[in-house]
Amino acid sequence: MIYRSLIRPALFQLDCEQAHHLAHFAAKFLKPISPLLSGLFNYRRNDLQVNLSGVKLANPVGLAAGFDKNGELVSVLGQLGFGFVEVGSVTARASNGNPRPRLFRLPADQALINRMGLNGDGADVIAERLRRADLSLPVGLNIAKTNDPSIQGDAAVADILYTYRKVRDLPVSFVTINASCPNTSDGIIEEARELKEIFAEIAKDNPRGLPVFVKLSPDSTDRLVEDIVECATKYGIAGYVCGNTTVSRFGLDTDESELKRIGKGGLSGQPLKPLAVKLCRKLYRLKSAQQSIIAVGGIASGKDAYEFISAGASAVQLYTALVYEGPFLPRQINYELSALLERNGLTLAQAVGVAVEKS
Repeated sequence: MIYRSLIRPALFQLDCEQAHHLAHFAAKFLKPISPLLSGLFNYRRNDLQVNLSGVKLANPVGLAAGFDKNGELVSVLGQLGFGFVEVGSVTARASNGNPRPRLFRLPADQALINRMGLNGDGADVIAERLRRADLSLPVGLNIAKTNDPSIQGDAAVADILYTYRKVRDLPVSFVTINASCPNTSDGIIEEARELKEIFAEIAKDNPRGLPVFVKLSPDSTDRLVEDIVECATKYGIAGYVCGNTTVSRFGLDTDESELKRIGKGGLSGQPLKPLAVKLCRKLYRLKSAQQSIIAVGGIASGKDAYEFISAGASAVQLYTALVYEGPFLPRQINYELSALLERNGLTLAQAVGVAVEKS
């Protein structure tokens, strides 16, 4: 209530990106006292522990890629209620991203539109930062192709593999290949051939068996999803992150003139949820029994998390909802999710996919 009535109105007076940087500063400021605050932010129960493709999580609520792009907060996020974090997207080369403004709030829809353009410090700098970091929770690393339209075909494959080889021996728990960023010159990777080459090279060059996920877009065609799943299964990919932002603007309450003013970008938040749930259910039916799903898109409550878990996800991620609900949201979701599992007489593992299997 304090966040909604006092802090959020103040933050919403700032430009979106300014507010984002302020949140980063606040998290870093809390680092020295974060162990003392851990009891306020964390909800710990054994029934929320998850084995995600061999990665042990204290709870299934993670921070999605996009918030901690450069791996600067990995030493404190474990004290703030999250079970894991996905850093990135990380690209081979550093980039300033797209021109500002590039991040916009849609309060009427509890949503954001972003066209950040994969800004970040680049693989070399981030790899060194993570090598020296004191990790407070399991860390995944999201890898994307450098936002440069001249990098195509074999060069695009080499670009992603460069980043992978920079991070594969770091103390990270998994990597995610981002096949779905709508805010770059390439958009969704339509060429399953490129992914096949990436997966094949990683399969040959993964000495410690680091789990590899692939992030898919809710805007992908059924054929593309099927092709990627077939390829991912062949090369031992651990699972899927679904889904990324959408370019769709269907059914929004935000005024059309405001949407035109904002222009292009990926939509996240509550309007994304139906598309992400649909993709989650589709992937659960297609994937192998050994593969896992991490769901992201419009998750703002324990009920939302449970809906994705029952649709096939083993873990979930947040980002946009934190903007609207504040830093205690991970604790609230874990509390509500635990209560729902108890009410339904299920363990977390038993709840995964239960709605799909009954349909």
